[in-house]
Formats: sequence, structure tokens, C-alpha cells
Amino acid sequence: MAKEFHTWSIKFTPVLPAREVAVAYLNECGFSMFEPNDSGVVAHGEVEEVDVAEAELRLAEIGQFAEVECEKRIVPQENWNAQWESSYPKVDVLDANGSPRCTIRAPFHVPPEAGIDVVVAPQMSFGTGHHATTHLMTEALLGLDLKGRTVLDMGCGTGVLAIVAAKTGASHVMGIDIEHDAVVNSQDNVALNPDVSDVELTFAQGDGTAFEAMDAESWDVLCANIHKNVLMDDMHHYARTLRCGGSLLLSGFFEGDVVGLEECVVDAGLSVVEVNLLDGWACMHCGKPSM
Repeated sequence: MAKEFHTWSIKFTPVLPAREVAVAYLNECGFSMFEPNDSGVVAHGEVEEVDVAEAELRLAEIGQFAEVECEKRIVPQENWNAQWESSYPKVDVLDANGSPRCTIRAPFHVPPEAGIDVVVAPQMSFGTGHHATTHLMTEALLGLDLKGRTVLDMGCGTGVLAIVAAKTGASHVMGIDIEHDAVVNSQDNVALNPDVSDVELTFAQGDGTAFEAMDAESWDVLCANIHKNVLMDDMHHYARTLRCGGSLLLSGFFEGDVVGLEECVVDAGLSVVEVNLLDGWACMHCGKPSM
């Protein structure tokens, strides 16, 4: 018997940041495939996996800062990935002059003429550079000197940030994600980028407990693009395993969460270097003082 899916067509006024918030929330409620559009998003999830009541509560929360219209249907399984790939846009992270520094694209896109080329097979379940936080984190990574550095990517998703680090000179890169499918997807995407074959680049399934097996000051750069609560819970791990003089890049939280995250960073003995914003999302560059 064919699987059935919830298909929710959701419109927001204004669209941002409501659309990005909805994707994050609905992913936690069992929706696994998303088709963003100019007015909102179409979300798909297996009937047996979606917590409808929780999803409705989350949309009601978004209704506090945006108008929400939602049309709900239950439909038989379709080849959504094929439909999504046909309109999958590439992402250009630009420099101050508007020239591409890094292009995140699918295998069927034409390679860029300039800049770093990162190839990622489209997977609707995970974020790519199309998500504002990944775009912000990519920009932040490109602003660091990674030659010969060690980099940890917590919540690696598709492996985009780990691959960017490897392509910009890092000597040892590790990506960790709580989802097994994310680890597999990251490994598959590394295979699509053969120019990182000489970099020690590994991925593993895990959560914050993975830090318990790490030595103090293991990483020159630590990236964490995860939910705000996880960032705050694991901040002491980041501080312990980051080398003196190292950089901590944080995202996955909203502009309104910046003050709370800054306090958590300072309490862990770190400093806030810079905060950048995009579509209501924030990216925080932190540092660990040199001894």
C-alpha cells in the first residue's frame, strides 16, 4: 500500500522570517520535505510521522508575528524530490564587490567561473546554503584564515560548512550530526567534491556528549548551526575544546535571541567579535582569548 503524506501549503504575511521559522518548527514535528516559494512554503510529511497537533501549535506561535494561511491535504506519495530538483536554485556567497566567493550548487548546475565551488546533492530534509543561517555561516568561515587549521562542524547537515572549510585550507575537519541520514548525506556530498580528497575530513553521528571524548583545546575553529537551546546547553563544551585564540561561529537562532546568546558566550569565558543578520536570523562570531 502506497504511503500517504500530509501536504500543507502555507502562506505568510510578511514572508520572512516566518517561512524560515516554519521550516525549522515543522521539521521538528515530523515534516521532512519543504518547497519554499515567494509567498511561503509547501511542507510534506508522512502521515504516520507528523504530529499534527504540535504542528498546528507551532504555526499558531508564528501567527503572533505574521499572518498565516494554511491549506491542508492528505495525498499519495509522489516524487517530490524530482519536482524539487527541477527548480533547485544555486547559492552565491558574494564578496564586498559583488563577485562570487563561494557557490553552493547541485550537480546539475553549471560550475561557476570564479570562487569556491561546493557541490551538494539536493536533499529536501536538510538545509543547504539556501537557508539564511548556512549562508551566514559560510560568509563567516570565508572571513577566517583556515590554512592548516582544525575545524569542527556541529550539526553538519549536508556537510556544506565542513566542505567549505576543507576547500579553504583546513587540514583536519570533522562534522557531527545527531541524524544518521545527515551523516550519510554529508559523506555522499564529499564524494561530489574530489578536490578535498587530500584533507582529513570525517563525519560521525552524535550530539553534545561527543565532546566528552575530546581533549581540551582540540579545535582552531568550531561551527555550530543548531537550535538556540542546544547552543546554550553546549556552550561550556565549545569553550573547553576551542583553542586559545580560536574562533567559534554560532547560528541557528533569531535576531531576538542575540542578547541571550551573548550573555551565555561571555559566561563561558568567550568574547563576542561580531554579529551578522540575514532575513531575521543571526550569526555570531566569538573568540577565545589567547593566554
